[in-house]
Amino acid sequence: MVVPILLFFIAFKFQPIIREILLSFTNANPFNSKRDFIGLDNYIQLTRDPQFINSVGVTAYYVVGSVIPVVVASLALALLLNERIPGVRLYRVLTFFPAIVPIIVVPILWQFLLHPYGLVNLGFGIFGFPPIDWLRDKSAVIPGFILATDWRLVPLFSIVYLAGIQSIPESLYEAAKIDGATILQRFRWITLPLLRPTMLVVVIIATIFTAKSFTLAYVLTGGGPDNATTTLPLFIFRSAFQYFRVGYASAAAMVLLAAMIIITLANLRLFRSED
Repeated sequence: MVVPILLFFIAFKFQPIIREILLSFTNANPFNSKRDFIGLDNYIQLTRDPQFINSVGVTAYYVVGSVIPVVVASLALALLLNERIPGVRLYRVLTFFPAIVPIIVVPILWQFLLHPYGLVNLGFGIFGFPPIDWLRDKSAVIPGFILATDWRLVPLFSIVYLAGIQSIPESLYEAAKIDGATILQRFRWITLPLLRPTMLVVVIIATIFTAKSFTLAYVLTGGGPDNATTTLPLFIFRSAFQYFRVGYASAAAMVLLAAMIIITLANLRLFRSED
């Protein structure tokens, strides 16, 4: 029964990854069928490439800046959606709407929202802040990306948190109330510990999603201004399909894969708990 899906993964997951690893040790390009083995030259060159180093820094800034608000804000939203208030089911549906917007629509939508005269600046203007040129100001463009990303991810992961919250036995909260525990104490000693597995899933998936994000940077800014939004996936795309350095792009992709594996293992250890 497992063989069909196993064959699917071998054909469309494992085999391409193995080919990518092998390509990273060659000087492959689409115009030359001959691929010379060059060892670690691609990886050594990456350490000396300022464009690659810049893309790693941009990606790290974007990932950390996006994931931390997602973990906190989606949990807060899930707690609100778990309350027994009139129309809560309707609120859950409306809240989830940004998560089902097609990925290509998100950057097009946020091009208008982040315009100097868009709704984001209009909202800030109500509180007396001057307008910001989100997509042309190097210091503001990544925060703009984070805002657009979290707008889509927070509703998605709030539903994941909500499922975790509703799986916690109500008897635990009732016992804590009888013992005189406050709302904050119940959250600290019951909700948070029992949500550790759910939080692990949110952190890992949100990290992977943002680290491999390509569409937002490609459509919104194309990597600008002055490479301020050239993320690692965009760097890989340019190396392979603009400069036709497939082997070099494969090496950069392997660096991204290794980073994701290390971060995932670190999170598994961080959120590990005894039964």
